[in-house]
Amino acid sequence: MKEKSVLTTFTETLEKNRVLRAVLTGALILAAFILFLTSGVFRSCGKTAEEPTQETSGNIGAQTAELEKRLEGMLSSMAGVGRVKVMLTLDSTEEQILATNSRNQTAQSGSSEETRPATVNTGGGENPIVLTEKLPKVRGVIVSAEGAGNFSVRMNIITAVSTVLGIDQSRVEVFVMAG
Repeated sequence: MKEKSVLTTFTETLEKNRVLRAVLTGALILAAFILFLTSGVFRSCGKTAEEPTQETSGNIGAQTAELEKRLEGMLSSMAGVGRVKVMLTLDSTEEQILATNSRNQTAQSGSSEETRPATVNTGGGENPIVLTEKLPKVRGVIVSAEGAGNFSVRMNIITAVSTVLGIDQSRVEVFVMAG
């Protein structure tokens, strides 16, 4: 006789015992709530960047929608998942760090420094020089899937989403899709 793994035994026990499943679900929701409250979401954080920044939101919505569609396609191709809907929330918009020109002026009354974005002349006029672009950070993901009632399918979805987006698994919530 072949021995069952601990995960297989645990999954079978959860599928058979509704009370244990309800208690475990409640504990996970409580743990997620406590993590949310202690994560510092309500603390304000100021920017300390020395470089001027410029936020752009032109095509962030389109990028988010495209990423959601790509995730839906990948997840729905996984065994047991079925139909899928994905929703991403972002912490901030895309940010560009611009190069700057500085000029120091010294006079009898003191010195002053003038800083402004460095620009380059193009055919259409002057454009700022972009040093780096920071993509928006993913705040959280909600996945609704037909096969999410199965514990191992749910865990596979959470693992896949957190791996692709480079976020902690606690930022991914998976629910069973309504009929």
